[in-house]
Order: sequence, then structure tokens, then C-alpha cells
Amino acid sequence: MKSQKDFHNKFFITHTTDYASCILNSKKDVKIHSVYTNTVNLTIDNKLLALQSINTAISPISLITNTHLFDINLNSNIYINNNCIYVDDSYFDYSSANIIHSKLHKNTFCLSSDLIHQTLNKADCLGFRPIFSPKSGENTQNQFLILNAAKIKINHCTGQLLKKNYEQATDQLVGLIGLGIGLTPSGDDFLCGVLAGCIFDDLIKYPFVKLLKNKIQNNLHKTNDISSAFLSCALDYNFSDIILNLPYMKSSNEIYDNFKKIGHSSGIDTLCGIYYCLNTISGILKKDA
Repeated sequence: MKSQKDFHNKFFITHTTDYASCILNSKKDVKIHSVYTNTVNLTIDNKLLALQSINTAISPISLITNTHLFDINLNSNIYINNNCIYVDDSYFDYSSANIIHSKLHKNTFCLSSDLIHQTLNKADCLGFRPIFSPKSGENTQNQFLILNAAKIKINHCTGQLLKKNYEQATDQLVGLIGLGIGLTPSGDDFLCGVLAGCIFDDLIKYPFVKLLKNKIQNNLHKTNDISSAFLSCALDYNFSDIILNLPYMKSSNEIYDNFKKIGHSSGIDTLCGIYYCLNTISGILKKDA
């Protein structure tokens, strides 16, 4: 094994999460899963972690580096040793990484669904936003099939919830897994938001939520590996720092500016899920309790 002086490029992992750190320190075999412009996804012990470029948004699986450039491909030689990830002629030192807590706990403040809805009103016509904040004259033709399918499932979920038919209601929501395009389909981001909303509003012990979590867990194979990783994190209460900080955001502008940093439409889809949970699911469950 080469010594560090034999490697041409030394980089640092500056920020990660306690969730990612535990996986990183398991010292299992590491493989390159996929390579994108600002992210190289790794698998360690069948769990996904994301080696990301500097100043990108941090998620539970993030390993934020101090560089913009990754000379890495699917055939690169990679291994972990002595608190470093070695890739070809470079290595990433994570010994001094800032560890961020990624666990979401019950909100001790009042999280306003109205404020979230105001935020959705500001968002572009992307993902599921038109379902919850429709605007007259808006062209959703390119998204029609996805939006229509999602709207039907969400409306059916609401109807079955009102009837206390939890099996049917959860089936409708789980039917959203994998629905949409991109690395994290809108349906998956929406469900991550629903799960976050359940924690924010202290709904975790309700039978409906327990059933929903079990069914999501059993259907993760219906989406891609990256999206499945985020759903798995959400099931275990691990979320991005932006979601964790939502209760402390004071205005719709602040919420919008932060959530639009999360992917192409992922942040807004997640907000849609949080809004649906707080505005609809919570209202029905707590009324029936």
C-alpha cells in the first residue's frame, strides 16, 4: 500500500453527518456507485454516501469536500484507510471533518402550514407544486401525466384517511414511490417531506404513520438507489440540515431561498410533502384521536 506522499492530490472532507460518519468509520469495502458533475456516489456496506464538491447542500449521506474537481470514474481504484478515502492518485482526509447531527426530532415550536403554503406560492412550476399551489394560466402540459397520477393518489389517500381506511390510504401514498423523473423522483421527495412532517407534528406513534413507514420500507426497490437511500434515511429520522432548520425560518422568502438549494425540484417537492402532512394528515389523525 502506498504512503500518502505517493499521492499527487490531497483533499479534505470538511463536513459530514453523524449518520454518514458511522458508515464511513465501519471500514467496510468501498465501491464507486455513480459519478456526476458535483458528486461521486460511493457504496460502503451496501449503504450510499455522496462525495460532494465544496459549498453544495448537505444531506444525511453527504461528504462535503474542499474542492470543485473530481478526477474520478467508475473504474477508479478506491479504498479507505487511516481516516482517508484513497482514489487513484488522490486522497480525501476526513479525520477533522465537522460532524453535523442529522436526526430530526419533534418540533417544539409551532410550524405553520400557512407559511409553507405561502412559500409554495413563490415556487416555479416544478414537481408536485402545482397540486398544492395551482396558478391560473400555468402551463403544466409537460408534467400532466405525472401530476395527474400524483394528484389522484394524494386525493384518494385523503379520502381513505377520512374513512379511517389506513391500509388503502397508505397504499395510495406508497404508490408515489418512483413517480417522476430525475435522480430523486418527485414522489420520493414528497414522501420524505411527509415523513418529516410526521416527526415535526408528533405523529410517529399513530397507527397510520407506523403502517406507512413499514410499507415504504418494503417498497424501496421500486425506485433508484440514490432516492432509496434518502427514503431510508427519512425512515430513520435523518434529514438534510435545511429540513432540520425549517422551524427556525421566519419568512416564506427564507424558506424558499433555502429549499430551492435542494436539487432541481427536490426541495419544493419535500415542502409539498411537509405541507400535506401538516395541513391534511395531521388534521385528520388528530381529529380522530
